[in-house]
Amino acid sequence: MLVLLGLVLRLAPADTLTAFPPKFQVGKLNGDVVLKCNTSEQQVTWTQNGEPEPMAELVAEGQTLTIIGLDLPAAGNYSCWAGPVLLDTTYVVVSGTREERMNVSCQAESYRGSFRCSWTGPRSAIFRARLTRSDGSLGEWVPASGRRGRFSSSFTDPSFCPFAEELRPLQLQLEGLSDTSYHSFSSHFFIRDIVRPSSPRELTTQRRGEQLHLAWAPPASWPLPRSYFALLYRLQYELLNGTQVDKYVEGAEETQLQEHARRVRISCRDLYANPAWSPWTTWQDVGATQQR
Repeated sequence: MLVLLGLVLRLAPADTLTAFPPKFQVGKLNGDVVLKCNTSEQQVTWTQNGEPEPMAELVAEGQTLTIIGLDLPAAGNYSCWAGPVLLDTTYVVVSGTREERMNVSCQAESYRGSFRCSWTGPRSAIFRARLTRSDGSLGEWVPASGRRGRFSSSFTDPSFCPFAEELRPLQLQLEGLSDTSYHSFSSHFFIRDIVRPSSPRELTTQRRGEQLHLAWAPPASWPLPRSYFALLYRLQYELLNGTQVDKYVEGAEETQLQEHARRVRISCRDLYANPAWSPWTTWQDVGATQQR
C-alpha cells in the first residue's frame, strides 16, 4: 500500500472546466472518496491536475485510489497512468453542504411542448439540464449556455399533447460543476402555468368616419384551431390628453373605438388559463393603415 501525503502547502487549483467531463465523481466534504482506474493494469500511478505529488492525502492500491478527507484543495482532475500512458481520468468535486436554491424560470410561447428555462448560478460553473417528460420518460442531458452567472437551455417534450389535460408536472433537473464544487437543483411545473404568448402581429388602424377600426393577428407561434386555443387581447390606447385606456377583447381579432386615440398597442394571453400576458407591441400612431 502506498500512502501519499500532501507535503506542499500551496493550493493547487483545479483545471478550469469548459464542458462536463466524461467521468466525474461527487464526494462529501471531509469524507473519503474511492476512485477506480478503468484499466486491466494492476499497478498504476496517479496525478492530480497534472501534479505527481497531489495535495490530498491519498491511499493507492492497485487500480484503486482513496482520497482521505476530501476538501476543496483536493478537488480536481485525477488521472491514472501506466508509465507515460494515460489510462483513465476522473474529475472529483465536493457536493454542496446545504440544499441548493436556484432561481429557475421557464417560459413557453404556446402549447407545443417546447419551452426555455433560465436560472442563476456561480459565475465559474458550467451546467447541464435534463427533463423528465409528461409520460415519465427521462430526456437526454442538454448543455446549458451561460454568461456572468446566467444560464439557459431549451427543451421539447415530444410526448406532450396540447389537447389533453396535463396530469403530471414536468421535472427539470439541473446539474452544475465549478472547479471544486458540485451543484444540483430540480424544479416541477406544468406547461399550462408557464405559457406566455408572443406579441400579436399585424396591428392595423383605420379611420372609418368617427370610429377607429383596429385589426390584428394572433402570434405566429400560437396553435390552431383558434376556437380551442382562444386568446384574450388587451388593447391599450392613449387619448389626445395623454390618458391611457385599456380595452379587452375575447377571441375576436378586430374592434372599434369611439374615442379619438393618439396611439395604440396590444398584448394577449390565454383566455381559459391565467398565465402571463405577452409583451406589448410597440406603440403605433393612429393614422394611415400600418402593419407591425
